[in-house]
Amino acid sequence: MASGRVVDLVNLTADDIHWPDIVAALSRLARFDGATGNCFYVVAQHCCIAHDHAGDDPTARLLALLHDAHEGLIGDITTPTVALLQRLDGAVGDDAKGLVDFAKRRIDAAIFAAAGINATHADTYRRLIHALDARVMATEIRDVLTPSHRPETWGQLAAPLTTRIKPWGADKAAEEFAARLGLYGIDGRGL
Repeated sequence: MASGRVVDLVNLTADDIHWPDIVAALSRLARFDGATGNCFYVVAQHCCIAHDHAGDDPTARLLALLHDAHEGLIGDITTPTVALLQRLDGAVGDDAKGLVDFAKRRIDAAIFAAAGINATHADTYRRLIHALDARVMATEIRDVLTPSHRPETWGQLAAPLTTRIKPWGADKAAEEFAARLGLYGIDGRGL
């Protein structure tokens, strides 16, 4: 971690979550494995956009902000990578996608607990957050990615947001993500 901390991902607890490390990692972690044309667009900004479009429910907004926080610990396992793992499932005899999802949920449970959210309660928002994430991704495809020579690769996309995305860069993304954490009494700056 940026702070020098080491965590045991297998036995992760809420006490292991150091918010400044999450902020640092997400603000430096490129969305789409960095395949964003001529800009640097990071997971922290993606999460802030989701937060800002999650409506008025504070729990929904916080969950939208944290929906990819596990990536601060395990990286962004991209959709094409998950698709590759799914295709290889039969060859290795395991449920690779299920394993990735299980790992993310375990890490999410520790992160949510550190944020004061019960993981079971968070499950009630899963569909809402998934739909919002799909809209943000459709917006990113429109605004941040170089147009694809094979647009069918994306399949049927959700309706994009009406606002346009202008990439912030790492420093502003860290500031903005930490500021949003602060709205919920979470110190993302380590002050």
